[in-house]
This record gives sequence, C-alpha cells and structure tokens, in this order.
Amino acid sequence: MKKTLLIAAAALAASVISSQAQVYSQNIVGYVNTSINGGNQLSLINNPLNGTTNGAEQILTALTGGETVFLWNGASFYQYVYAGPNTGTAIGYASDFYDGNGGGPGSIPGDSAYDTANGVYWTLPPQLPPGESFFVQNPNTKLTNTFVGTVVLSNTNAPVTLAGGNVITYVTSVPPIAGNLEGTNFNLPFTGGETVYVWNGSSYYQYVYAGPNTGTSIGYASDYYDGNGGGPGSIPGDSAYDTANGVYWTQPLNLNVGQGIAIQNPNSTETWSQNLIVQ
Repeated sequence: MKKTLLIAAAALAASVISSQAQVYSQNIVGYVNTSINGGNQLSLINNPLNGTTNGAEQILTALTGGETVFLWNGASFYQYVYAGPNTGTAIGYASDFYDGNGGGPGSIPGDSAYDTANGVYWTLPPQLPPGESFFVQNPNTKLTNTFVGTVVLSNTNAPVTLAGGNVITYVTSVPPIAGNLEGTNFNLPFTGGETVYVWNGSSYYQYVYAGPNTGTSIGYASDYYDGNGGGPGSIPGDSAYDTANGVYWTQPLNLNVGQGIAIQNPNSTETWSQNLIVQ
C-alpha cells in the first residue's frame, strides 16, 4: 500500500533534561507525553525512554486500532498496521499488528503468519528503541501516548549509525534532551555536507551543515544554512543572506525531546555517540 506521508509536529511534554542540564542520578525513570495527530495525519516521533522491551505494543499504549507505524528500512518504509487490542492475539497470532505493505511472507520482518479468514499477514510488533525515528499515521481522533521508561544517559557502547554515501537515516537523540543541535550534549559527528531533514507538515525543511566554524567564523548564528534554496523564511530562521557564499545561514536548529529527524550523510559512515556528564 502506497501512502503519502503528511505529518504535523508532535507536541512533547515531560520532565526532560535540557541541553545544558547537570544530571545527578544514573537511574532516572520518567515519562514523556507525546501527541499523535488524528485525521490520517502522520507524526514523526521516537521512543525517548528505554522500556522493558521497546516493542510497539508495549510502548504505544494509546493506539486504539487502525493506526499505521512506518519504519524506515534504508530505502522505503515497512508498514505495521495496528488492528486493535486483542484482535490478532485473541485468535492465536503473535501480536495485534499486521503487514500493511500488502506483500507475501517476508515483505516486512516477522510477517510469516497468514490469516486466511481476515486476509492479512500478522506480524511480530516492531522494535522501537530510543534513537530511532518512526512515523505514526492515525485515522482516528488525536491521541496522547505516554512513554514510560528509563532515561538513557549514554549510548557510547551502542552509538547511532549514520550511513554514508548519501543514504538517509531516520534517527534522533538517544538521551531525551532538548536544545540546538550544535550543543555539546548532542555531540553530532558531522564533518560537513550533512543535511538534517525536519518535517513541516507538507515537506521537509533542510538544514545543511557546512562544517565546523564556517558560518560562525564569519559572523553568522550557526554553521547550518538553508538547503531548500528559497528566500528568507523558506525555513525557520534563515533571514541572514551571505552574498559571498550564496546561501541563507540559519539560526541553530532546535530539537525537542522525542522529536524525529532524518539525516543524509554524503561522507563515510558516521557514528553518533552521546555521553551526558553525571555529577
């Protein structure tokens, strides 16, 4: 099934760690309330806290039925449709999600169980760990999902991989922190040429990272410029035009807790490690 991705920004509310905060506990348990828009819109979100299993049925507890989770596989989206509580499981299948791609066995991971009565392949629920972004399309009214789990302070042993060769990766910060992407706690491994894509409801805002101290060294607010190629206002904060380089430099991009982004990396593979200082 081919679907057009339309998304509204997720409203995220929680007791969160700011990009400049000091952390005083190594075992922080909390919650994050995330809005999932209705009316068949999609929300690009992530799981900001490490749950017991991080399976979709355990962490997306607000789903009522008919929602689709879109999970990027490097080239296209796997589509997991949530049929409703105790639908697949009530008739003996492994979960209440089925294969929304419409293919046979293996078109998405774990969809080998065909249900002849309902004409679907039931599938194991996808794993949605912190650091991985995904879309949720909700045909119902607006929902609020409460994520509950442990704050991940460090992912140095299991960093997020940003594939090279201009491959797009759907990711976000593993620790649930907010602030601009040039902050030290984000610790992005960018060297220059990477593009950060932020969904605005109908298309992506493109923030291109020019390289360390490129824009800032000549007096602009950040080292990111407007990759959309428009005039002032084509992306937020891009009013500063640099005639010498022919670009609109932007204000630093602010990332919200649990907000999903996509990153296109033209360089070799980069590893995104974060390690918040615990005091």
